[in-house]
Amino acid sequence: MTTIADFSEQFFGFQDVLVDNSNGRLEFTGHNVEGSLWPGDGKPGLWMNSLSRMGAIYSLIVREEEILLEKRRREKSGGEGVAIEAGRDEEIELVVPPVFKGCTRVLDAGEQMVAREMYWEAVSCTDGLERAEELLVGCIEKNPFVGEPHVVLSQVYLSSGRFEEGEREAMEGLTLLLEWGSPWDKRMSWEGLTEDAKGISEEVQHWLSDTFP
Repeated sequence: MTTIADFSEQFFGFQDVLVDNSNGRLEFTGHNVEGSLWPGDGKPGLWMNSLSRMGAIYSLIVREEEILLEKRRREKSGGEGVAIEAGRDEEIELVVPPVFKGCTRVLDAGEQMVAREMYWEAVSCTDGLERAEELLVGCIEKNPFVGEPHVVLSQVYLSSGRFEEGEREAMEGLTLLLEWGSPWDKRMSWEGLTEDAKGISEEVQHWLSDTFP
């Protein structure tokens, strides 16, 4: 779980070039020191497939521990209380993080890559809000586990006068950002992103109260 937190906080596009993460599986197959200049292009990193697999394995470990402890409870006379077994660190509570739907989903490496490119094109889009919306909706369909595409999409909806949809996306983005505790798009701070999402929601609430008193 600590590895998941560390990678999500620190990893971005620069490391993808550095370790040749061209397939999005984060297998550390290269050491491209000469071809990777920090900070690179600033794209979000392709670490989510790897971390989703880690999370799935971790959730299985937690489940296995629960089964083992329950078995020992049932085997013990009376079924109450189980002594901690020395050497197994059983006093440590295994907490499953909320990311990837409680670590029950694995994000496909290819879809992760497509989603990132759609997001990057959307935030650089000069072809109007309709095209940006199309890209962001597609990005979210491919990778529903990060908050930034939702927050940007909420801005698109707000600019188009679609306030309820804007608030919905802002709140979904905020929920995902709070689950991670760090930004996927490292060009912006986590604090700034969460405040942006909150601000959009508050703006919509003010509009609704003024329009429908």
